[in-house]
Amino acid sequence: MIGAITILLLLGLLLSAFFSGSETGFYRVTRVRLVLDGRDGDFVSRRLLWLTNNPSVFVATTLVGNNLANYLTSFAIVLASQAMYPNQNAELLFSILLTPFVFVFGELLPKSTFNDSPNRLIRTIGPLFLFFVVLFAPIAFVLWCFAKLLQAAVGDTPLRVQLTMARQSLQRVFQQGEMAGLLTNGQRALTRRLFACSNATVNSLMKRLPQVNMVNIESSAEEIERAARLSHTTTLVVYEGHRKNAVGYISVIEMRLRDQAKVEQYCALPTFPTDCQLTEALAQMRENRIPVAGVTNSRQQVIGIIYHDDLVQAIMT
Repeated sequence: MIGAITILLLLGLLLSAFFSGSETGFYRVTRVRLVLDGRDGDFVSRRLLWLTNNPSVFVATTLVGNNLANYLTSFAIVLASQAMYPNQNAELLFSILLTPFVFVFGELLPKSTFNDSPNRLIRTIGPLFLFFVVLFAPIAFVLWCFAKLLQAAVGDTPLRVQLTMARQSLQRVFQQGEMAGLLTNGQRALTRRLFACSNATVNSLMKRLPQVNMVNIESSAEEIERAARLSHTTTLVVYEGHRKNAVGYISVIEMRLRDQAKVEQYCALPTFPTDCQLTEALAQMRENRIPVAGVTNSRQQVIGIIYHDDLVQAIMT
């Protein structure tokens, strides 16, 4: 009897240590390492990478595993107390005495170990964890369905860890690169500013059309140069008919070089939706050498203007 209780207690502790440690290791593992190992043909790394892209499955598996471990440990303590001292006070005393032991060996020590060596240990326990993923799949599926229902009810998902994990993984890559001498302090500072602006949209930086210094398509060269001096820019937005109809942009310098007396040709105004991220807009504008772009609403109407230099200043400073 005592032997069976001991085995039950050890099994509960091992499961608690396994799932507690794997949970910490999963959030600390370098995702780039999994990608590289997966591309080299490592089956386990590919499956672990799939889990990082589907965190709800991982969370559901660890929740079921930790609850199973806690139940087995508690059940073993109750059986041990009843077998040795069959009274209620003995159960409470056994629980108090074994709590530090369970905490150290079932929670603290495995979490600390996986925190120090996440990549190696996650790859080592990967096959066993994948076995539990399959074993707990029916229960995890119920939790996944509940999460989807909650998402449909509140309009958001309760398991928003995928992007956070990817960002933390990328930050660790930059830290390791700086320690290895591959990145400078300025380059790492730039990445921090990029992360800080990653969720900002062009809607937060655009200038509303009434605030933009625009010129009519029929404006003369003198009027265009006067508008350029007032706005301190060499690129002006062109409208046709009324100011709400922004159609393109012109370069004052090119007009001077061509000695044009009026707007003979202009560049079409590229547009971004209001929910477009600043970093995405900046990347497209730099790639296509676009100095200015429009911001459109849900009806594809231009409601504002963003400038390349303003995006650079917002992200780089």
